[in-house]
Amino acid sequence: MDKEHVSEWKTIRVRQELLAAAKRTLKEGRYRSLSEFVSEALRLRLDELKQSQKTAEKHTDYPVIQERLLHNSNHVWAMVTPEGNVRVGLSDHAQKRLKGIAGIQTHSVGYETKKGEPFGVVETWMFMFDLYSPVSGRISKINRLLQNDPSIINGDPYESGWIVEIKPNNVVTLEAELRELMRLPEYKIWASKQGPPRILSL
Repeated sequence: MDKEHVSEWKTIRVRQELLAAAKRTLKEGRYRSLSEFVSEALRLRLDELKQSQKTAEKHTDYPVIQERLLHNSNHVWAMVTPEGNVRVGLSDHAQKRLKGIAGIQTHSVGYETKKGEPFGVVETWMFMFDLYSPVSGRISKINRLLQNDPSIINGDPYESGWIVEIKPNNVVTLEAELRELMRLPEYKIWASKQGPPRILSL
């Protein structure tokens, strides 16, 4: 039996199981008709989707780390870690416009990057988007979770969706570069006035 026939057989079997479940429910007297059963099932599914959407929206508020977030004009955020490194990722504003992130490419650990220069690329199914470093330093860590599931950025851009950590060259330079970045409220106002993130290639 080929894959096409297996797929069709599974689809028919699922439909038969659903129909049998509906008939059992009608016999039990919980619903007056099949259409009422279907309507209730759809309503429950819509409620589930609304709840999951509320959960996702609530998660992107990030009240704990908002005060620590800084952004550059290329939609990349930066946050100083307790170890003194700078954790870097893609902003929530940008990930919402780069739906369906399919891949992340960055320079390797040890690469020396400069503020304002590309350190990696975000890939979607249609185009690529350059990631510009918000600070100067050496890449010290790469988020390996994104190799298996880059879409983590779409669901959690500021926590588990971080991309790299950069070890700054020196404190004086770091402080100067951080002062040139935008805090989250300022970035939100700025980003709302901008067009879509600039794509690298089609």
